[in-house]
Amino acid sequence: MSEQLSYLMIGGGGHAAALAEILLKQGKKIVGVIAPEITAGHAIFNGLEHFKNDDDVKAFDRLRVMLVNGIGAIPRQNLRETLYNYYQRQGYKFATVISDSAIVSDFANLAQGVQIMNNSVVNIGVSIGENSIINTSASVDHDCVIGANCHIAPGATLSGQVKLEKYVHVATGANIINNVVVGVGSIIGVGANVTHSIPSGKVVYGAKNFCKGGDGEH
Repeated sequence: MSEQLSYLMIGGGGHAAALAEILLKQGKKIVGVIAPEITAGHAIFNGLEHFKNDDDVKAFDRLRVMLVNGIGAIPRQNLRETLYNYYQRQGYKFATVISDSAIVSDFANLAQGVQIMNNSVVNIGVSIGENSIINTSASVDHDCVIGANCHIAPGATLSGQVKLEKYVHVATGANIINNVVVGVGSIIGVGANVTHSIPSGKVVYGAKNFCKGGDGEH
């Protein structure tokens, strides 16, 4: 019988705490937390060994431990991606985490390090790139393609066949209708309703609906 892999959490904030709770409920062994300080979810981290330096990861055998990227996704701040790439270059692999309360199609394709959080839905034919987050109660409908390092925030909805290129942030409560393409690095703001494709590097503000010829895009 092969030895069960252990998990090492990177980050000590709220996203890390939510991931830790998912893993512990699934009976997974977390061998420690790598973070300068624990800033949220203190109760879930009680009893876990706390390491404060990034290079403390190297004390763990890369063949016996899976890393969990607990750094939250903040638009246009790349710490989450930077640490992911750094540890991959050291030969470590990142766990794909799927909450038991999530509904994920058997015909979805999830890359390394994808995180599917509580009560979210990922439907048939969806493809999600590495290190992307489908956050609490988000819904991703059939045949969507989500690039690497994307974040679908709590309560956001993607209709069928939406394509998000890499580094896209879809904020809380935003809605994107079917067949829309969102370009690299664009941000869909809180509560925005997106009905047309968005070029790379744009911000769509949720205060106004985005329509062709409208002024919701900047």
